[in-house]
Parts: sequence; C-alpha cells; structure tokens
Amino acid sequence: MDTQAVERKVLDLMGRAMGRFSMLRPGDRVAVGVSGGKDSVTLLDALVAYRSRSPVAYDLVAVTVEQGKFKTSIAGLRAHVEALGVPWILREDAATLALVRDGVAHGCDVCSRHRRRSLYRIAGELGCTALALGHTADDCAESLLRNVLFNGRIASLPPVAGSRKGALRLIRPLVYVSEALTAAYAGTRGVPVIGCVCADKAGPRAEIREFLAGLQARHPGVAESISAALGNVNPYTLFDPALVKDGADPAPAFAQSVEAR
Repeated sequence: MDTQAVERKVLDLMGRAMGRFSMLRPGDRVAVGVSGGKDSVTLLDALVAYRSRSPVAYDLVAVTVEQGKFKTSIAGLRAHVEALGVPWILREDAATLALVRDGVAHGCDVCSRHRRRSLYRIAGELGCTALALGHTADDCAESLLRNVLFNGRIASLPPVAGSRKGALRLIRPLVYVSEALTAAYAGTRGVPVIGCVCADKAGPRAEIREFLAGLQARHPGVAESISAALGNVNPYTLFDPALVKDGADPAPAFAQSVEAR
C-alpha cells in the first residue's frame, strides 16, 4: 500500500474501534502513553490526524515514562511530537530506575505495572479523562493465548476499561490495527522509533509472537479470526458456571453452535 492507503487504513480501523466501543466523549483530554515504539508513536500521530474526522472534540497530551530501558535517548522524539502540536510530558519512574541501577532482575510484568501506575498518576495530575495505550490486534491475540496457556483463564486486553480509582478511562484505539500496519504507518510518516531493551528478551511472550507469526504466514486470516473471536464469545460452551444463567438450558445454544461449524 502507498502512503495515503496506509494512513487511511489505520484511521479507518481506529475509527471503527473508537465508534464501536464509544472510546471518546466530548471535551475529553486524552493522555497518550508514548513508549517510543512503533505502536505508541503511530497511536499519537493517528490520534492527531483523526481529530479532523472525529464526531467529538478532544485534546491530546503525550506522556512518556523513563524507566532506563530505551536503546537510545527518548529525546529523539521531541521534534516530531512538537511538530504535531501536542504537549509532551516526560517523567522518570523511580521504582524501575532503582531496579535497573541496582541490577535487580525483574520481568516485563513488573516493568509494565510500574509504567502503568506512573501513567495513571501523571494523567490524573494533568486533568485527563482518558489514557490511550498503543496495544494492537497482535497484542490482544498474544494476551489471549498467554492467559489461556499460562494463567488458566480466558482473558485479553479490553478496548475500554475504567480505572479502579477515579473517573479515568483506559482506551486502546488500535485494537483492530495490526503491527504490520503500525510499522508501515511509522515508516511512511517518517516517525522516529525508539526501541526498548525489553523487546529483545526471550520468554513466553516472544514464543507466542513467533508462533502466531508462523501461523499467519501459513494461514492468512488467522490474526483477523482471533480478533473476531474476541467479540464472538459463546458462554455456553465454556466451563465457568457463572456464565450460565440460573435455570437456563445450555444445550440448545451448544447444539446450535456445533451445527454452525
């Protein structure tokens, strides 16, 4: 796809997610978590571009948390963010920086939890009503498989979620956008990308990503099917008793689902 086609595709898919899950409200002030990777920088750039077609007005502020994991200085993003006309807030996460400084081994889950806590706090301080993260369709698929295979539960990344404290909403506008598209978008737009050392770590996440990439290469459409499955859940075919309403007979629904296969 050419530059215009890539940009149009990303905005169309993002708009579809925004509309389906009612992510934005009039007058929203949205904090955009910018980690420096292709997904987050695409999200910021696309949210700026989407304002011209959005049915509601919203403000943006870019927020970056320094955790000592960037491969090069995150300052390399400054010129691009300023060119977008978006204010950029850069804060340090003392907890993760201390782990890095002291050489304490920790996994991506710890790093992610500290970053999320910092983003929520900063967004609250800035008076934001929503926090946008750059998780893609690939991330949602990987999260689903990781939870099934290693955590014993069926769960993924919700497109919209309320914060446990306060009225801040967490939104993921790129849930229908693939990482192949975010890479193409960042490339065609000339958006600088700052890598994170965590992306190079071996582990279950990397294995699942490799597994899905192999499946997609052999069976085009697998990624789209997983995304569709996240919005097409038949509770009667699962084992959780809480999903079956009192007095309801799951047999008809189960038989119908089997016949439809």
